[in-house]
Amino acid sequence: MQIPDWFLSILRCPETSKPLRYENEIFMRGDGISYKTIDGIPSLVFPKDLAGLDKDWNLFYNLFAPLYDWNERFFGKLLTGVDVVEGRKEIISLLGLQKGMRVLEVSPGPGVFQELIREKIGSEGEFVSVDLSLGMLKQCQKKQSKVNTILLQANGSYLPFAENSFDALFHFGGINLFTESDKAIQEFIRVVKKDGIVSWGDEGFSPKLPDNFKNRILVKTNPGFLKPHPVIPDSIASVQVSEVYGGYAYLVVGKKR
Repeated sequence: MQIPDWFLSILRCPETSKPLRYENEIFMRGDGISYKTIDGIPSLVFPKDLAGLDKDWNLFYNLFAPLYDWNERFFGKLLTGVDVVEGRKEIISLLGLQKGMRVLEVSPGPGVFQELIREKIGSEGEFVSVDLSLGMLKQCQKKQSKVNTILLQANGSYLPFAENSFDALFHFGGINLFTESDKAIQEFIRVVKKDGIVSWGDEGFSPKLPDNFKNRILVKTNPGFLKPHPVIPDSIASVQVSEVYGGYAYLVVGKKR
């Protein structure tokens, strides 16, 4: 597995934040602790034993990964009337990505946004996608010829990167169900450069939407709809909060102070 030098230069142990040595598809710490590559995907997960919502939803997403995109496009449209393919285009258009940027995508799922991100940053851009679900990352592998992103299994609340490593970070779908959602957002900010783009979003009903049986079905299938939105830290400036997916989700976009 070929790992580019720029990626190795920003990679850190998710527990100690110290640099790692890479050899024979294994990332090693100075004290002998190592992180392996699984099916071509480096795995730098911390903590090793997941708990709470992270454990529960990781099991679910590993099983559900092959059906995730189909479920959003067809079942989601049946309940909401929203064309999620067009909705994804709108979401990426709101980020302000530019050619040549180095972008970190946290929780790509099966890679539904990856082609759109690659189009924005161009072939010269550097692109990393991190997910806790190995099943989802294996779905992303199928798109590699088009998106050319480095795939990495890691916990969004313990990102294995140095501070100020990326020009932009994008997360959509999942922050409502993280065990430590506020900590994850602090991690998002930490790894982005000053004045870089920090963005996240998830399910959430607009006040304009009616309370009907379809929305109650959505809540039963995904309790994240009723979770309060994470607090936006003061370390983010120029914040814009948008309703997306026809008011069934929100997107926060800001810049690191």
